[in-house]
Amino acid sequence: MTSERFFIRRILASSIFMMLLTSPLIMTVNAANDNSIDSEYLIRKLIREYVNAMNKRSTGNIVSLFDEGGRFIDETFNQEFSGIKELTNLYGSIFSINNRLTFTAFPWKIEIEDSNAFVTCSWSLVSDYGVYNGVYWISVSKGSNEWKITEITALITVVHRYHPPYTLLS
Repeated sequence: MTSERFFIRRILASSIFMMLLTSPLIMTVNAANDNSIDSEYLIRKLIREYVNAMNKRSTGNIVSLFDEGGRFIDETFNQEFSGIKELTNLYGSIFSINNRLTFTAFPWKIEIEDSNAFVTCSWSLVSDYGVYNGVYWISVSKGSNEWKITEITALITVVHRYHPPYTLLS
């Protein structure tokens, strides 16, 4: 009986020691997951702000979501727009061609590594000339406590064209 008690106490002591040893690791993993969840929420919020700015046709709001060296790469037409001035011109031209548009984007996958993240989205744009569907690959980085878009690479996958001017029935 004495040896059994000794054995049980030893197992209990070992178990407690292992729990104490690993509890900081568990806390660190949970803290990392909490940070990742917070970051994912903020990145999704950034994408929603981009969608809202597109639908409001607000070039200024869109450009403010990019960092200063932000880029938009159009894979379909092999064009690149870099910096605030070129991005302002790009979005301004999109809005000047389309009197109205509706834009949506749906993040599928968000990969976060420290202060950088990579987002894969499907998107759809309904304009005066057709419906365009595609994929966005968005790189974002966290600067002074906020996430900014560093690059959007866009690819149009499906186009449904109609002849302008297309007017919806009111």
